[in-house]
Order: sequence, then C-alpha cells, then structure tokens
Amino acid sequence: MKIIIVGDGKVGFAIAKQLSKEGYDITIIENKPQVLNLTMNLLDVVGIQGNGANYDVLKEAQVDQADLIIAATSSDEINIISCLMAKKMGVGNTIARIRNPEYVKGLRMLKEDLGLSLQINPEQTAAIEIVRSLSFSNFIKTSSFAKGRLELAEIKVLENSPLIGKKISKLGDALKSQIQFVAIQHGKEVSIPNGDTEIRLHDKVTLTGSTKQLEKFLCTIGVLQQRSVHEVMIVGGGKITFYLVPMLLELGIGVKVIEMKRDRCLELVEKFPEITVIHGDGTDHELLLSESLRDMDVFIALTDNDEENVIISMYASNQGVGKVIPKVNRVSLGFLLEKLGIENAITPKNLTANQIVSYVRAMQNTLGSNVESLIKIVDDQVEVLEFRVRSNCKFIGIPLKDLNLKEGILISYITHRGVSRIGVGSSRVALGDTVIIVSTQQGLRDINDVLA
Repeated sequence: MKIIIVGDGKVGFAIAKQLSKEGYDITIIENKPQVLNLTMNLLDVVGIQGNGANYDVLKEAQVDQADLIIAATSSDEINIISCLMAKKMGVGNTIARIRNPEYVKGLRMLKEDLGLSLQINPEQTAAIEIVRSLSFSNFIKTSSFAKGRLELAEIKVLENSPLIGKKISKLGDALKSQIQFVAIQHGKEVSIPNGDTEIRLHDKVTLTGSTKQLEKFLCTIGVLQQRSVHEVMIVGGGKITFYLVPMLLELGIGVKVIEMKRDRCLELVEKFPEITVIHGDGTDHELLLSESLRDMDVFIALTDNDEENVIISMYASNQGVGKVIPKVNRVSLGFLLEKLGIENAITPKNLTANQIVSYVRAMQNTLGSNVESLIKIVDDQVEVLEFRVRSNCKFIGIPLKDLNLKEGILISYITHRGVSRIGVGSSRVALGDTVIIVSTQQGLRDINDVLA
C-alpha cells in the first residue's frame, strides 16, 4: 500500500515511523529540507521537499498512484487543501489533521464536501484521554479501548501486594471481579499470561475490564482509593486546554488555568467565564502554592516544554496532589516518568499514530475481517486489536479451547449483540461479533492471523 504523508512534524513523523515499521510504502512531503533529510536518514521512506498543497509537488509525489494521503501539517488550511487536491487527482482515501475548534464544529460538512475519510485531532484526543483517566491514581497507567467499552490498566506490583506469589488461576473469582490479566512484564521480558503464570514482585501487570470492574479490583488489592475529583489545575492554555475545559465543566469540576500569554488568558476568560484564569508562569512554585496547589485533586501540565511539564508535575505530586498528568511528546522521557511514579503522561502524537495505524490496517485487510480499533501497551511491545468477525473467519462456532493459536496470542473479549464477555475455553465467536485480541506479535491484519 502506497501512503503519502504531508507534514514531517511530531505527528507526521510518529505516523511515518509506525507505518514504515509495518512495511508500507511511505512518501513524506515536507517544506523544511533539514527536517526531511533527518527523517530520511532515520526511516525507510521517500522524501519530497515542498508544499503539500501545491499541485506540482503532489504530482511529483505520484499522488495519483497512492492509496491514502495523510495531511498532518500544523496548518488546518493546508491539510484541507492537500486532501481536496489529492481527492481530485484520484486518491481514494484522505485523512486530515484538523485542530481548530471552529473547523471541528463543521466537520460533518467538511467530510462530505471534501471527501475526507477520517479527521484526526491530536489535541482533542488528548483531552478525551485526560478526562477518561481522572478516576485513577498516578501509579496506574490506563487506556480506553473498544469504543470506550473496556479499559486497560497497567500497574506495578509493589511490596505487600496481595498479588505477589499468586498464580492467576488461584486469585479467585471474587478478587478478579471479571477483570482479565492480558500482559505481564518481568524485567525486559513481556509475555501473555495464562492460569499458571505466577505474579512476582516488581512485575508490570496489564489488566482489562470495564471501568467499574477495574476500579473494584484495584480497590480490593489496595492500589486505588475511591475519590471524587472536585478541582483541577491546568498549566498551559493551548489547544488541548480549550478542548479539555468544557469536558471538565460538564462533569461539574472546578477549573483553574495558569497561562503566561496575556492574549490567551483573555481568550480563555471570554470563552469560559466559569473558570479561574491566572496570568503567570506555571513553573513558578510560589505562584502554584499561592493558587492553592495543595488543595487540587488533579494537576495537568500542558506547556510546550516536556521537561517543564515533568518537573512541575513532580513538584505537584510532592505537594500532595493525588493525580498529576504531564504532556510529554518525547518517548525517551518515559524512563524518568516511571522512576517518578507518574504513569499517566499524555502523548498526543502517539494517540494519533495508533488511530491512523488502526485505519490503515482496516484498509489493507482484503479478507474482510477488519481491524476496528488498535492500541499499543507495555511500551509498544504488545498490541491490543479489535476485529470484526466476517464470514471468512475460520473459527466461527468453534470453542476457543479447540483452537491452535500462535504463541503470544490471547483472545481476550468477545462482544456479542453489544455484551462483552471474557473469552474462556468454552467461548465461541459468531458472525458479526467483535473480538479483542492481545498479541506480542506485531502487525496482525486479519482475525485468521491468530491461528498457527
């Protein structure tokens, strides 16, 4: 499959890196030669220097032979024009990054009139992820999946945990509360557990279930304490904040925003008169304390500087804030966050890349068993995929215990007529079901790929 990516910024590079890794034919269009050259040295891609909204540049990139164009520049207007021109030049599928809330409101019309297959908005996606994770503590890394029906939670097994030395099969139904163990990381080794897997000290354990089921389990083992969120402090008044604030207000949560740029403060006050906006430096510890940092339930760092976000989040955590969420674009800072006990960092570019990869795999799938959704867990070493069961599925009606699955494959959940249940030995899939697969093998594109 030939894919053209317009824009080689943080989002474009993340998408290109993931799709290139999966073997797709990638061409990148980028105005800045130094940026383009660096990417070409790092990834197996073709580079075209120029403006992705220019007809001649698109023609040079052989857009008429492409299966998909992804316009991911920092300019909504360029992205829209690029997709429109590519559509006119014969591209069947177009994806545009559209960030402006004013444009997002007219998204339905844009998609119909411009022929957009998919709209991506890293900032809005990040805001949704932040709201979804508010129920969990700093020490629990969570992700939503399967259109919000299920949550994935990653915890570290610490001293005095009741899980230490226990085989999964021996935990008991009362303790497990309908949650499932889907991945265990011991040191650098990652595996899909079974009933005989024993949980050890310092293991990283990934669980899945509904939000309520996970909360019940985590409370039972002493990892989570039930608490409600009343007030949130946000440092940084960028686009994520503009998407996040109305979501928080709708939940009845008080919001305080600290922003350095005066004009942006005025914009926030005008748009959201219900919130408190402070014109000041969010990295100033004295300012944070004077604005009642210690009374906050959640602290969210959304500046454009990764290091600042990590440092002030660490400070907020040390001051007793129950949950801190930094925005971090550089994956290399992950080791630092882990050491600090901050598991819920938000990386908008990675959220978007996962969204794109899921879409591309569904396009690629010629056998009919589409990838409905995709998420990567355990530092991108494990994939969780949702497949739709089509007529070509080779194991319709066959009990899972009778299947010869590849190593590193777990059929986790089966959703039948809207009801999701954990996959057990006697479970069977039916036509039209959705099936959640957990795999240490990368790049599954069809549901039948799980069979040995």
